[in-house]
Amino acid sequence: MASSQSSFIFKVFRFLKPYWHYVALALLFSFLASLTSGGIAWMVKPVMDEVFIAKNYLYLKLLPLGVLFFFGLRGVASLLQAYFMRAAALRMINDLRVELYRKLIHLSLSHFEREGTGRNLSRILNDTLVIEPILSTVFQVFLLEGFNALILLAVALSRSLKLTLVSLLILPAIAYGGQHLSSRVRRHRRRAQRTIGELTHRLAETFTGLREVKVYGRESGILRLFRKEIDRYAHFLLKITKYREGSKSLVDVMTGIGGAMIIALGGLLIARGELTPGAFFSVLTAILMLFTPIRKMARAYTGISDARAAWERLEEVLILPEEKGGSKKARPPRESLLFEGVSFRYPGAEEWALRDIELEIPVGRVTALVGPSGAGKSTLAALIPRFYDPTEGRILWDGTDLREFELESLRSHIGLVSQEIVIFNATVAENIAFGDPGASREAIEEAARLANAHEFIERLPQGYDTMLGEGGVSLSGGQKQRLAIARAILRNPAILILDEATSQLDPLSERLIQEALSRLMVGRTTLVIAHRLSTVTEADKIAVLEGGRKIAEGRHQELLETCDLYRRLYQLFQA
Repeated sequence: MASSQSSFIFKVFRFLKPYWHYVALALLFSFLASLTSGGIAWMVKPVMDEVFIAKNYLYLKLLPLGVLFFFGLRGVASLLQAYFMRAAALRMINDLRVELYRKLIHLSLSHFEREGTGRNLSRILNDTLVIEPILSTVFQVFLLEGFNALILLAVALSRSLKLTLVSLLILPAIAYGGQHLSSRVRRHRRRAQRTIGELTHRLAETFTGLREVKVYGRESGILRLFRKEIDRYAHFLLKITKYREGSKSLVDVMTGIGGAMIIALGGLLIARGELTPGAFFSVLTAILMLFTPIRKMARAYTGISDARAAWERLEEVLILPEEKGGSKKARPPRESLLFEGVSFRYPGAEEWALRDIELEIPVGRVTALVGPSGAGKSTLAALIPRFYDPTEGRILWDGTDLREFELESLRSHIGLVSQEIVIFNATVAENIAFGDPGASREAIEEAARLANAHEFIERLPQGYDTMLGEGGVSLSGGQKQRLAIARAILRNPAILILDEATSQLDPLSERLIQEALSRLMVGRTTLVIAHRLSTVTEADKIAVLEGGRKIAEGRHQELLETCDLYRRLYQLFQA
């Protein structure tokens, strides 16, 4: 346990390394503040022996000045120590949040499908919120009170070795009890953080599907589930409080035992003439003052268990492998994209999403994927930008396996327009220029015109500078689609993937979008995924998928004559 705790502290200090100067200043002022505690305990002997026993009242005149000096120095030094430790902790936590965010956006999509958005948000926000105050206050306590304990112990030992050693016999009980209680705190903190992650996930899920919640009248049921989870979270927090405060109570009890031992033995030593009253009270003061930092450090130790539990949840993400690319720079394809024996199964799934796919996508032509829901069309398209890699087989880009290309250079040649359009909480211009942030206003507006979006943008309150809000809630589905097309036009990709880009639109919006797509597709290698076969009849090649397998390919008229599934699908949507 102790070695694990030490390992955790070592990892934290590795993140604190860039801010060593703040930590060094905190150490300096902690030492100065701690000297005052030792000074106060040291003064007890001359005050008792010289003032109250020897009647030397010169010491009495100097005593107020000494008290003023020590407490003034302690106040200033404690303030500066707390400030510099807090500054180091805040900067470290910000670095940790940035590193965690960087890590998450470089993980594969399968991680997010498995963990969900809410749990990842909980790690970035809630777990780091647990760590930050603990680092700033707990390490502050260890620095200040650690020095306090050492200096007070030195004062006590210098006054009476025998009396001090007897009083320290209770320390093993404090150490063992504190370690036992801190392990319980850490276990319940992990459970609490897991629960708050589930709560964040549930909240995100509820607000995303709020229309369905309302229309199906599920408000009360969801509220009951939320109440159950929040009560469970409170239960774990109460357990944490019980064990954390238990460490404080343990030290209080041990302090009473230690004080009683000192008084009993000290009285005996004074009676024998082996100890002066001043030395006795100096030791008693130092030991009683010593147990205050020990009590604070015992509580801080359980606080480290809190932070360690949150840290372990962060490490679960930090150790995950990131998406990896090769070393080659991708160039726009000149010949084809070729699927060779490609099979794919989602992580943890038993069924194959794709099986033995052999498909050539010719450069500069339009290739369509058709088939019923669940046939594997979107999965196949997701393999091209390497959102996933084939479980078996390979995809060749002009003869080179996609895995040999740098991810950034590979994806720089790919544009995506899907049914689920992502609109960011930014201006219209910033949304269009998302793939090319350095684009000029003229280029942005030209892309919007080609996407048949310029007219409706001009009617917005601030035109291209209008903030769209989260998810572009004020825009219609067709308007969002046209913004996505404008984004793709501005990026000017060599390969264009259209995944159900015209589904669920009214006729006017569909006509405008089809016109925009026709302009966008000219001269590009285009992969079209559609349920409505009327949108793909002019494709240069159509591949028919069923159950994850390619069962036919050809042009529209050819497939009508030779493929029963294609003919049924075409007749269904013609009806």
